[in-house]
Amino acid sequence: MLVALFIFVDDDFDLPIYADPERRDVDPDLWQAACDAVSDALDEGDETREGFVRLGETVLAYRVLCGHGLSFVAAVTDDIPDRDVSSYLVQVSKRYLDEVDDPRVPDRDGVSDVVVDVIPPWDE
Repeated sequence: MLVALFIFVDDDFDLPIYADPERRDVDPDLWQAACDAVSDALDEGDETREGFVRLGETVLAYRVLCGHGLSFVAAVTDDIPDRDVSSYLVQVSKRYLDEVDDPRVPDRDGVSDVVVDVIPPWDE
């Protein structure tokens, strides 16, 4: 089950492009793990970085497109296979880049319309 989905530009964690649930409703440890994972990946260079962080019964997966400065982070329950979460983040990132006119400065109200159309593999 999807617990949370975030989209960040660069390291602007105070104002994510997309956050479901909203930041105030996210477990602080989960939020900090997401921020740390994205920060570390952005420091690594100009390519795509992917990874996982395990937090108890939750798995945090991230896909950072360093060249674009965009990060896609999903938190799921630990019963979801890693490959399914990775596939989901690839689908979300591709859909986002295809549909949003200015990916670094999108119409934030329209981002949810883009993201909602991507069905997680475990829900199909």
